[in-house]
Amino acid sequence: MLAIAAILVGLNACGGEKKQEQKTSAPGAPSTPISEVGISGTITLDPVVKDKVGKAPLLMIIASTSPDLSKPAVVVKREADATFPYDYKLTAEDITLVGSSFEGKMYVTARIDPAGMVGPPHPGVFEGTYAGNPVRVGSSKIDIVINKAY
Repeated sequence: MLAIAAILVGLNACGGEKKQEQKTSAPGAPSTPISEVGISGTITLDPVVKDKVGKAPLLMIIASTSPDLSKPAVVVKREADATFPYDYKLTAEDITLVGSSFEGKMYVTARIDPAGMVGPPHPGVFEGTYAGNPVRVGSSKIDIVINKAY
């Protein structure tokens, strides 16, 4: 019995503990935890829609593998009472579609919808899409202007 306990202690000392995965961009570059890799930028309102969105809007930042809004999004991050300009960052921790991964290229959209609905836009919705879609996960300065009113 004592021998088994000694073996277990030895295994734990040799790396039995889980370590957070690290991703390095280049040899000698500092490591970045995978959970921190994301898509980030700033969302602003076009002057045409600025006075129409109301006070304390519900902002949704959507990332999808498809430009088709009828397909389910990988990430739908909701921010109540958003103020603009709004700085955002999407990471794997924001995934809302079970079984999805936050990697590869994504189509990023920002939407203000009082009902908080995802899918094709309907009257009362304001939206903006990143002009350079799709973007690779890990990109920054993915700035979006909300400039469409439905």
